[in-house]
Amino acid sequence: MKYLLLGSAAAFCLPGLALAQTDTTIDDIDDIDDIIIVEATKTKIDAFDYPGLLSSLDMETLDLLRPADLDDLLRDIPGLDIAGGPRRTGQTLALRGQGRENTTLLLDGSRQNFTSAHDGVLFVDPALLVGVETVRGSSSALYGSGASGGVIAFQTASAQDLLDANDTWGFNLGAGLSSVSEEVRTSASLYGQTGRFDGLVSVSQRSSSDIRLASGDDLPAEDELFSSLIKVGADLGDGLRGELSWQRYEGEATEPNNGQGLAVADPLNLLVDKDITSDNLALTVNLTPPSVSWLDLDVTVYRNTSTVDEAERSSDRFLSRELETIGVRADQRFEFDLGAYDAALTVGGEYYEDTQTGLDTAATDGIRGGAPNASSQYTAGYTQLELTGPAPFSLPGRITLVPGVRYDDFETSSDLAGDTSDSATSTRFAATYAPVESFNIFASWGEAFRAPSINELYMDGTHFSLPHPILGAPVFITNEFIANPDLLPEETETWELGVSVRRNGLFTSADQLEWRTAYFETDATNLIDLTVAFAFNPTCFAPPFFTPCSAGTSFSRNVGNAELSGIESQLRYEHGPFSLDASYSHIDGEDSESGDPLGSLSPDRLFLDARWTLDAQRLVLGGRMEWAAEFDNTTSPDAERDAYAVFGAYARWQPLEQSGLTINVGVDNLFDEDYERVFAGVTEPGTNARLDVRWSRNF
Repeated sequence: MKYLLLGSAAAFCLPGLALAQTDTTIDDIDDIDDIIIVEATKTKIDAFDYPGLLSSLDMETLDLLRPADLDDLLRDIPGLDIAGGPRRTGQTLALRGQGRENTTLLLDGSRQNFTSAHDGVLFVDPALLVGVETVRGSSSALYGSGASGGVIAFQTASAQDLLDANDTWGFNLGAGLSSVSEEVRTSASLYGQTGRFDGLVSVSQRSSSDIRLASGDDLPAEDELFSSLIKVGADLGDGLRGELSWQRYEGEATEPNNGQGLAVADPLNLLVDKDITSDNLALTVNLTPPSVSWLDLDVTVYRNTSTVDEAERSSDRFLSRELETIGVRADQRFEFDLGAYDAALTVGGEYYEDTQTGLDTAATDGIRGGAPNASSQYTAGYTQLELTGPAPFSLPGRITLVPGVRYDDFETSSDLAGDTSDSATSTRFAATYAPVESFNIFASWGEAFRAPSINELYMDGTHFSLPHPILGAPVFITNEFIANPDLLPEETETWELGVSVRRNGLFTSADQLEWRTAYFETDATNLIDLTVAFAFNPTCFAPPFFTPCSAGTSFSRNVGNAELSGIESQLRYEHGPFSLDASYSHIDGEDSESGDPLGSLSPDRLFLDARWTLDAQRLVLGGRMEWAAEFDNTTSPDAERDAYAVFGAYARWQPLEQSGLTINVGVDNLFDEDYERVFAGVTEPGTNARLDVRWSRNF
């Protein structure tokens, strides 16, 4: 039945009525904000008609908000929760109640696969970005393992993004301050285009101190980071373009080994000098020669290396974790007419390999606990069909169908426990029915999977140490990781149903409203969980006390099934100089057998962002609000959270027309609200005043 979906989708549309066909292409749509980024969804349809929920941050939004870290960048997106606390070195994420392992991250089309229990997940300075797109819901039919929650695609700047057609070159200089962490930041970009070539060089630097929390405490978080981006593009012929980019991130921090939550330095979480480096090298080629109408090929080849080094200040112990990902992805898009329907078929293939190395100079074998030396390889082929045209069965309006299927073959190998291999097929079928232009309903069904990670399969070494229960410090005992190469992949099945409304002239003749909302359900099986079997050996309490004595073991296992469900809603309203963005999310999850709460859950949340643009004064004034309900959907009383409401304000002003000078100011947590989010583990930062000055000119 899975493989019949592609054929049945086409057959379903053949009996359509002879309604007027609208030949709308990407070039016909004036508002680029309505176009889905092809990188994340492989579609070129109006975002309003896409059968699913997505959010995008464009250059204008990024320029207004001036995000400093992953939390600033993504926290307004419904269904997305940033966990790990305020330190940028430890921030991670969860999407639709599923953790980082079930969210695919892309940077300029290349996978970002770095994962760690206590470190961050993405190392890029938001100052280098020009766009972010989040596609929520099952996406394994396009991206394979780890896309059950969705896909987040980050796009760095290129010269073409910053220059108009008649411009030759330009520059961008910036500087800023933030009070809550005493951050000082600077940035510079130089870009140009000549003939068939264009290029950009950008650098960004941030230096910050401890973070002042709303509770009045200071969170040790002293860090410095330097980011650079070099991107060169070339139009090598009619319909042939290549682009080579290199993005490097260098971070230095002095903080506890576990940088998440309220973690402070103690004998079990020592203070370390942490060095973080990330190199992303990508080559993208687009081939669309006008002489070959059917050829529309995109190829991306990339290599990413992320490394976290930790040197303990109280000893000569050195720990390191490195993940290298190399990959290639190719997509060929065919566009054609299928009767009265516009059709597009994407056929693609992908190969990528992760190689991890871990080092601990205090370990007998030199391997870091929880970071085994291992590698995994994924080979996949996929196809997705898009059909848009008149609704069948004499129904009024139009219909859009997006079926897709992907096959993955994967293998993981390690010297610790041998090789494992498996395969998976992921299918998705989505449809949008629009009886009128201003209203549609959409539905989707998708399968997804997540292969066990290197760490989950082959974890080895020491998980944590404790003082001996009888002898005490300095005699320590350990809890040891145990490998489990027999883990099964997680599997999910997701249903989603939603509606979209787009109205002009709702309250006045000049206003515009767009509202999209959806309900989803996800059934997950073979969940992978880290089990800590904490127990002292009986010999710990009898002479000679320490032979043998341990604190048990830790291992990964498939623990059962879960049901996740939720509601997401997003709205945009514009009336002349006024605009309002709003989003709401509700997530629930439970163990299918016990009924206990399960998943990366969060409280009901509402975000509002209102702006007023004064063109004559070259001024934008804005205000933001985040509201979260009380959270008690947990089996642990320590995880319960009170309701809160946080407010902020911001403004952007261009003092002189055509000068290129821009001043941004803002205040976050305006009323110094003392609150804590789920899975943050620490109170949030207090009132934060921000100032950014930028000078940008094109010639």
